[in-house]
Amino acid sequence: MILGLLSDTHGHLQRTTAALTLLKQAGAEQLIHCGDLGSEEVITLLFEQQEQGVPVTAVPGNVDEWDPDLILYAKKLGIPLPRQQRFVLDGLNIALHHGHDPYIMSNLLIDRDLQLLFTGHTHVAKDEQEGNIRIINPGAVYRANPPGVSVFDTQTGKLKFIALDAN
Repeated sequence: MILGLLSDTHGHLQRTTAALTLLKQAGAEQLIHCGDLGSEEVITLLFEQQEQGVPVTAVPGNVDEWDPDLILYAKKLGIPLPRQQRFVLDGLNIALHHGHDPYIMSNLLIDRDLQLLFTGHTHVAKDEQEGNIRIINPGAVYRANPPGVSVFDTQTGKLKFIALDAN
């Protein structure tokens, strides 16, 4: 399965729209938002993708946690935002957390069953291995140089970073 990874949209509607277009063009079959959504408008965009048959998995970021109405809005649209998500795709044990909570991160990083961890928060794209866990940060849609998104193929393990126009 091709996962479209994005993070740190910070409510920037124009860039998030462009990011979703790039992810669709890259063949994304499911969207993973690694937190700091930033606005109801961004959540609405994700909801629209879900309504078009593209599953969405997301977590809140540190910015989102300051706005309980935002988390409630997402829940009403059917996009729950727990602080971390765990799921299995193509036999991979995957976790999703924004990356801002050191307690959650340390517990995830000692989980012997976990194979893949998607994070955001730093606004820096990365792909690194820590023990048995591959940690992927897709980069940031907003407040990054360069802004970008990523696609990950769960069958092959191939990751591709995609630059996003900064306008």
